[in-house]
Amino acid sequence: MEQGVFQIGPIRPPSEANSLLLRVTENCPWNKCKFCMLYKKNDFHTRSVADVKKDIDVMAEYRDRILAHEHNGEYDMEAIQQEYLLLPSDEAKICYQMVFTWMTEGDKQAIFLQDANTMVLRPDWLIEIVSYVRERLPEIQRITSYGRANTLARISPEDFKNLRAAGLDRIHSGYESGSDQVLTMISKGATQEDEIIGGKKVKEAGIELSIYFMPGVGGKSLSNENAMETAKVINEVNPDFVRLRTFVLRTGSLMEELRDSGMYKEQRDIEKLLEIRKMLAHIDPKKAHGKIASDHIINLLQEVTGYMDQDLPWMLEYIDSFFALPELEQKKYQLARRMGFPLDWKYLYRLQPSDQSRIEEMSKNIVDDKEWEALLHRFTDRYI
Repeated sequence: MEQGVFQIGPIRPPSEANSLLLRVTENCPWNKCKFCMLYKKNDFHTRSVADVKKDIDVMAEYRDRILAHEHNGEYDMEAIQQEYLLLPSDEAKICYQMVFTWMTEGDKQAIFLQDANTMVLRPDWLIEIVSYVRERLPEIQRITSYGRANTLARISPEDFKNLRAAGLDRIHSGYESGSDQVLTMISKGATQEDEIIGGKKVKEAGIELSIYFMPGVGGKSLSNENAMETAKVINEVNPDFVRLRTFVLRTGSLMEELRDSGMYKEQRDIEKLLEIRKMLAHIDPKKAHGKIASDHIINLLQEVTGYMDQDLPWMLEYIDSFFALPELEQKKYQLARRMGFPLDWKYLYRLQPSDQSRIEEMSKNIVDDKEWEALLHRFTDRYI
C-alpha cells in the first residue's frame, strides 16, 4: 500500500458527497444489470479486513494531522496547504483532501462503505470493519453501505441486529422497480419478494433503509406496472427514503440491445414525470412515512421532495401545476433543466437574456417529437 493512501471507489450516493469513502469491496458481484455501465469491465473482489483497517488508520492519521492545525475553531490554511503540497503522490493528496472536506464541509458526520454491494461481505468481517471505524473515528455519526435487495433478503435478522449494534446506520439499495416483469427485463437479479423481505429485515433491525426507484425504466409498455408495483413495495416496506433516479437509456448500455430488437421503447422525458406522479398517487400515507428525495440532477422536477405521510398532496399538486403550463413553457423548462439550469420553472427569468433567447428559439423551432427527445437525451446521457 502506497504511503498515505487509502482506496477510493468510483461512485457514492449524492447524499454522501461530503462523506469519507471507505472501499470494502471492489466492483459489483452481480454486474449484469442492463442499465448499468459502471463495473462491466472489472471483476469483483473483496478486500481483506486487515487492508481495510489500514485504510481507516490512514484516514485517522490525516484527521489528526489536520486537527493539529486547528486553533480556537479556525484552521491554519497556510500550514494545511504546505502539508498538502509535501505529500508524496497525487493519490495521497486526493486522500488528504477528502479527509479535509469531510472535516470541514461534511462536519465529520459520515463514512460510506464502497463499492456496489458491501453487504455481500461475511457479516463477521463487516462487523469487525464497522467496529473499527467506530473505534478509530469515533466522531462519525453515520456509517452507510450499499446492499442489493437479494443480498439483504439472505442476511439473517440476527446478523442485521449485530451489524446495527456494531454501528451500521443506513443501507442504500437500488430497487429500481417493484415490478418482477421490469426487474427481469433489466436483469436486476432480484425479485419483488426479495425487496420486501430484505427491506423489512433492515427496518426491523433499526437500520435506516434508503431505496432507489427508476421511473421510466420499464419503458412505455411497463410504465403503469413500474409505478404501481413500486408503490406496492413502498407501502409494504416503509423505507426511510425513496430516492428518485429518472431512467435514461444510456449510449453503450445493454438496454440498447433491447431497444434495437424492438422489445423496449423508451418513454418521452415528460412521460417519466407522469409515471412518478402515478407512483406517488398510489403510496398509502398510513403505511409509508419516509421521505421522497429527488436528489439527483437527472430528475426533471427536483423540487418533488417531502415526507410520504405529510407531503404527498403537495407533491402531486406541484407536478400538476407543471403540467398545467402551456406546452411551450413546459418545453422551455425541460430544455433549461436538461442543460443544467434552475430547479424550478419559476426561476427561468433569472437566466442570462442570451440563454433565455436561445432556449425559447430551440423550444419553438423543434416541433418533431423524436428530434426533441434526441436533443434532451444528448444532455441526460452524460449523467451517471
